[in-house]
Amino acid sequence: MFINNTAKLLKSKHNIILQGAPGTGKTYNTAAIALSVLGIDGVDLDNHDEVMKKYEELQDDRIFFTTFHQSLDYEDFVEGLKPRVQSNENGESLGVTYEPEDGIFKRACNAVVTDDSKDIIECIDDYLQKIKGFENRREIPTVTGKSSLYVWWNEGNKTVSSRSTNSTSQREESYSPSPLNIEKIKAQTLGKGCENNWQQYAQAFIEAVKNEYHAKTDKSVVLIIDEINRGNVSKIFGELITLLEADKRDKGNHPIKVTLPYSKTLFGVPSNLYIIGTMNTTDRSTGTLDYAIRRRFAFVTLKSDPNVIVKHYEKLGNDDLKAIAIDLFNNIKAFITNPKHLCGDLCIDDLMVGHSYFMVSSKEELQCKVEFEIIPLIAEYINDGILTVNDQEKEKAFDAWASLQPVQIVDDEDEDNIDEEDE
Repeated sequence: MFINNTAKLLKSKHNIILQGAPGTGKTYNTAAIALSVLGIDGVDLDNHDEVMKKYEELQDDRIFFTTFHQSLDYEDFVEGLKPRVQSNENGESLGVTYEPEDGIFKRACNAVVTDDSKDIIECIDDYLQKIKGFENRREIPTVTGKSSLYVWWNEGNKTVSSRSTNSTSQREESYSPSPLNIEKIKAQTLGKGCENNWQQYAQAFIEAVKNEYHAKTDKSVVLIIDEINRGNVSKIFGELITLLEADKRDKGNHPIKVTLPYSKTLFGVPSNLYIIGTMNTTDRSTGTLDYAIRRRFAFVTLKSDPNVIVKHYEKLGNDDLKAIAIDLFNNIKAFITNPKHLCGDLCIDDLMVGHSYFMVSSKEELQCKVEFEIIPLIAEYINDGILTVNDQEKEKAFDAWASLQPVQIVDDEDEDNIDEEDE
């Protein structure tokens, strides 16, 4: 029900962010949500192994994945200038130039457009037969539309010959100063790579093939952005922030296109592109999402759920380990929610240790997770001032949890009663 409801929300909003504490299954659930919104049939969305198998088949075709970090910028995500070593048909170096290269966001957008009646790769092969030999060359527009180039194919070659119509080369007319690798053209068409030397010429060739065969049928594509709040989102998306809104997409009520700074091409975000972000709500040390970004995303909170832990151990058939894990879960939750400890603007849904930390196959594995994952995480909360705990309480709790034992939680009222008894 959660997967289906979230997929419906994504279909409507186009952009969602799964937010929650560590270990609540944010990244885990993105695969199933992606398959659901793409309308993939024949997959049991409750079977994670089955989901991941189909997910991997669709990766870099209909599902794209990236992780934001502090060093990521617009040039990596949308498009940027990248150095290219130029070479001729004999493999001789012609020097280095800087060519626009598509980032994962632009590649995901381009992957939306394909041919439904005929495979696009077959279209490329057919087009090569039409331009076989210099005498059958075609003049095609560049991606900017401001000039054009000749393209032709010499049978048996692994490259498509191309030459700008504005070329001032003194060599024979059939000389190709910018050969395009055919396999890399096909990879660029599918969003799985790019033509290393002449990416923009390759894109012009791809557009010519699409126009030749009217390959304009849409397919849905999902872009997953893990840890979306760890990057400077406004800087990474740049002017494309406006285009994320559903009504600003290419089939929206108010479609908008912008001219990209490097390729100088008009670019719009397709309506069939869906973005799923994940956000760790406890991570306040890096980038934040401003109101402009928040307005364009719907936020779905994943809570730490003890029922998931129960189902895990019922499937394993290990009631003893289930009892230990649930006791620890409840005890740690009581420790975090203790009015003495909790401070600041974070709530339990932001802080509670996720259920995945308590889902193991043996007592030794649980002890290892507690000692090396759960305790360090709560220690970090305390060090950052998110939880106010004195050294004595901290040491007592950590020692008990390391032994897989709950610790007695004392709140202000209990302390008052203890003080009265002492008097």
